[in-house]
Amino acid sequence: MNEDTQPAYEPTPQIKTVRAQSRWKGRYRNDLAVREFSFTTAEPEKIGGRNEGPTPMEYVAGALNGCLGIVIEVVAKERGIALDDLKIESAGLVDQRGLFGTADVSPHFQSVDIAIALTTSAPNEQIEQLKRDTLKRCPVYNLIHDSGARMNVAWNVTAGGKR
Repeated sequence: MNEDTQPAYEPTPQIKTVRAQSRWKGRYRNDLAVREFSFTTAEPEKIGGRNEGPTPMEYVAGALNGCLGIVIEVVAKERGIALDDLKIESAGLVDQRGLFGTADVSPHFQSVDIAIALTTSAPNEQIEQLKRDTLKRCPVYNLIHDSGARMNVAWNVTAGGKR
């Protein structure tokens, strides 16, 4: 591996504020804004909502997939790895008794299963480094991991060619 492809170590913290705004709309719905984007969180009818959007935890699962995809792309670019295809699926287990207050259990994910399907022509050594760097550097992965949730990551890497 060429040392020029690794990011330079930066000793000074580079702190960024991430902001979001929300407005409660009733019936378990909130409308949110982040920068120039807007979206809705809501609960399904069986919880008392109107099923007007994904639940907050579904957004967390989506954020995990999106974050992993971005970090994989960043690390691959740094290391000169060509990506031919990338698909990510995740499924988190939540004990709903925590949300509803019917048991003293955490309301966050208990475990998360992640399946990453990657197509690349990179050699195994580079792929293994990509895997390590991705999990180390993905903010959402580490947010969930640091909560104590069990994280199960399955990588399915297939050989590919240039697109």
